[in-house]
This record gives sequence, C-alpha cells and structure tokens, in this order.
Amino acid sequence: MKILLIQPNPRYCCASLACSNIPLGPLYLGAALRRAGYDQVRFLDARMLRLTYKEIEKRIAAFSPDVVGITGLSPEARGVHHIAAGAKASAPACKVVVGGPYATSSPEAALSDPMVDFAVVGEGERTICALIGALSAGTPLEDVDGLAFRKDGVRVMNRPRAPIEDLDVLPLPAWDLAEVEKYFHLWSRHSQNPFLSSGRSMPLMTSRGCPYNCIYCHNIFGKKTRLRGAESVLDEMETLVGKYGAKEIEILDDIFNIDLPRAKSICDGIVRRGLKVRLSFPNGLRVDRMDEELVVKLKQAGTNLVAYAIETASPRLQREIKKNLDLEKAARIIRFTAEQGINICGFFMLGFPGETRKEMLATIDFAVKEPFNHANFFYVTPKPGTPLFEAVKGKAMAAASGDYYSYSINLSAVPDWLFTRMCSWAYTRFYKLRPIHLLIEIVRIPDKLYMLKLLVRAFFLRGLA
Repeated sequence: MKILLIQPNPRYCCASLACSNIPLGPLYLGAALRRAGYDQVRFLDARMLRLTYKEIEKRIAAFSPDVVGITGLSPEARGVHHIAAGAKASAPACKVVVGGPYATSSPEAALSDPMVDFAVVGEGERTICALIGALSAGTPLEDVDGLAFRKDGVRVMNRPRAPIEDLDVLPLPAWDLAEVEKYFHLWSRHSQNPFLSSGRSMPLMTSRGCPYNCIYCHNIFGKKTRLRGAESVLDEMETLVGKYGAKEIEILDDIFNIDLPRAKSICDGIVRRGLKVRLSFPNGLRVDRMDEELVVKLKQAGTNLVAYAIETASPRLQREIKKNLDLEKAARIIRFTAEQGINICGFFMLGFPGETRKEMLATIDFAVKEPFNHANFFYVTPKPGTPLFEAVKGKAMAAASGDYYSYSINLSAVPDWLFTRMCSWAYTRFYKLRPIHLLIEIVRIPDKLYMLKLLVRAFFLRGLA
C-alpha cells in the first residue's frame, strides 16, 4: 500500500503570508503508519517547496499512491479540495483522506466534495492505520472509530475515537520523511516565532488537549489534557539537537504549563543534560497558570520567547468568552517575565460580539502599557466547531474560510468602518507611535540575518512568498 501525505501550499488559498514550519501532524501519521507495517509512506510539503497545484499533481502521478492523505486548517479548505481533485485526476484509483483541523471541525463540508473519500475526525494516528487496514483487508469501514465517509451516497459518521491516553506510546515523528535541512535555509518563515535566536528551529509537542472553554477556540485534541513524560520530551529534544542540529526548539502545546511540576521538571532536565538549545513558546502560554519559579526555570533552560494569550483587557468580555483571566495577575507575571530578560509576545483579539469602542481601546492600552516586546492583534473570526461559531452561525458562514489576520466579519458593537480602523490603530499605537520601543526591539532581534530575509521576502518578493 503506497501512501502519500500532503501539506497544502496556503499561498494559493489564504490571504496572509504562509509560515513554512515543519508540520508535525503528517510526520506523526507517517511514524504510526510505519510502525503498523506500511513502509511505502512519503510526505510532500507543498508549502515548504512552494509547489503549484499542477506541480503537486505531477508529484502524485509520479508516485502513483493508493492513498492520498491531505491535512489542512479551515482557511486552507479550498486548497485541500483543489488537491483532492488533482489527486483523483493524477491517480484515479487512489483513495483521498482529509484530516487535520478542517476535517475535524467540518467533516460534512469535507465530504460534500465527491473527490474526498474519507474524513478523519480528531487524532489521526490510530484512525489512519485502522482505515488503511480496513481498505487492505476489505473489512467494514463502520468499524473504524473517528472516521467519516459516504456509503451509497449518504454521509456516515462513525463513533468518535477515544483520545490516546498515554502519548508516550506514540512513536516520535518520522523526521526523516521531511527534508529538514531545507527548512533551515528558506527565505520565508519556517517558525511561528518571528524573532528566532537561530534559523535552525524545529517544533515539538509535549502535550495534547486543553481543559478550558474559550468560545473561539477549536477542540481538536479534546478537553482532557494528556501529557508526555518529562524524560520522553527530553529524549526527543536530544534527538533534534544531536541528529538534526536544532539550535532552537519551539513548543507548540496548547498549554505547556498546565502541569507546573512537569513543566519545571522539563526545564530542570534541559539544564541537567546540558542541552545547548534555546526554547520558544509561540503558541501562547496560559499566563494565569504561570508562577515566578517556572519563569525563572524557563530562563535557565534557555527560553528566548514566550507568547501570552490575553485576548481582551475587558473583564466583561473575559467572562463572556470564557477565558476568565485575572488581568491583574496576568500583568504581574508579564512584568516578572520581562524582568528575567525573556522576550514576550502578546496575543489580542478585537471584534468579540458586542465589544465596544471603549473595550477595544482598553485592550490596546493594556498591550502598550505592559512590557510586551511585540504584539499581534487578530480579528475575531468564528470557526466551525467552536461555540462562537454556533452562537453567531447565521453571520459566521461567510467568515468560515477567513483567517485571523484579515477582516471577514464584524460582530462588535461598532460600525464596520470604525472596527477596521480600530484594528489598524492597534498596530499604529503599539509600533509606529513608539519609535524608541521599535528601535530597541530591532536591536534585540537575536538573528538579524533571518529577520532581514523575512523582510526582503515580505516587501520585495511578496508574490513569491
């Protein structure tokens, strides 16, 4: 059974510039398939290789796979379906499987395309192996938990697959399937952290799941947090550093610090093992789960950057969106983190349902007042599968394929013209009206050559980005 896993190139289906980071999802699937005995597995990162749809089709035709697996975020849905059509044209006998956040949040939409045969809902390692096994043996597909498919033209949703409780039983990602060295020499971003200390950055996940109930957030890995053991995490770090020459590791957990003793143990282990590597947490740590001891240990372990997801400085909206941050404690931890010399990125969102101009200004003021080195101000964009989407479903359908960087819907209490101006004002206030702050941050950039390449790509080679 020949299996081709594909990461789409979002440059052809999303408005924002793509980040060509090494995608962990397909590499975990590849490792699981190999362990199950399927050794003809290949991975094609069309994003990193900047492949057009025609070029992807040529690669598919050359390999002639039996199964094509396509992952994708919700904003990449158009690209996922385009590749599915290309797969059927290039290898007519192949089965097309769609997975990732898009398939998990919108399996009905995925299967509405006759070019898509199956949708994997939730964690994919065990489901994809069970599906390939069923296809090989000709056993009933209804027995494959976590699978959605069509039977006699009718969509079938099998029962959900139970989450993988012990993450340490999973094989490490099949790093050899990715052309790792190529990522280090890209002119486009290959890390979610734009302020890398080294271009040799690689991703790592140490946990899955989030127990919180923020109304805007996907629930891909479930509400029960499952943690890898500290020693397993440290062993993988040693592999990334020793075998692949990683100089920085970015932790992509939903909440790395959900278990404080474990987080501290990982930091201590990095110091104990003498790992010469920097850390970054660009996915957003839960600031109210931090304490001063962990911040100090993160610094000792080589942490370069943490991102704190604040979202809004309105206590009312904190309750409404079920984030429920204690903003005073958040400010205290932010200041302490800055005192340790760790770069801090702030994540903020503008445009929550009923949000007023005053509340937007309060959020912008919070970002400017506290010692954030840089900040992102995202447009609130309801995504299928989230409580926010369900609450505003009539309005949200048009925004389902949008991203958080561009305007697609206004749920706030201010008119459209003012809403878009407020979002622009946030960046103006944080960066343009604070030239000394901006200059200091430019001086503080650890890898200036990497940043220069990003700026050249963004401003002079944007059409090729």
